[in-house]
Amino acid sequence: MIVKARLLRDSKELGKVPNDKPGWYRWWADEMALKNLLGDHFAGLSPGLTKGTGPDLDGLSCLYVGVAIKESIRARLNWHINQKHSRSSVKHVTLSTLRQSIASLVGVDQGDEAATNQLIDLLTVEYHAVDSPIKSPAAKKHIEEMELSEIKTHILPLNIKSNKRPEIAAFKKHLKAARKMAKQEYFKNQQ
Repeated sequence: MIVKARLLRDSKELGKVPNDKPGWYRWWADEMALKNLLGDHFAGLSPGLTKGTGPDLDGLSCLYVGVAIKESIRARLNWHINQKHSRSSVKHVTLSTLRQSIASLVGVDQGDEAATNQLIDLLTVEYHAVDSPIKSPAAKKHIEEMELSEIKTHILPLNIKSNKRPEIAAFKKHLKAARKMAKQEYFKNQQ
């Protein structure tokens, strides 16, 4: 299923995503969103990104893959799209990894929920529910294999974990530094 991320802010639309199945998902961005996220790395990374096909993904590039194993795919997407940037979520690193990265790249700091939401609202989500019970060994095996395959096969600049693609080494270094600085900046601004 393919849906604009901003539509999943509406509980009725979010309710259409399976709440009883695990799964995996891809995040897609248009050129404007990519330029905002990749900054100086846009020209070098953009040509190598996986391009979408079909009417819902035409003109978009894939930038992130994620998984829902211990919870439903609905709960996971809700977390990415609708999570609040509370002091506790920033401090205890319970802010979604995707939100941490986006906030660090486009916001003032990791507490910049408005800038993060504004960018997320430009993205498209493609999700795939898996017909296995949540938390089951079968779901875990299948979904983790899918995630690793995606990371090994595609250039996914916002995936940090297990992403050893040489094409994104410089951007990954930049992203890690931006995340560290944005978290520090958040706490500095809270004083």
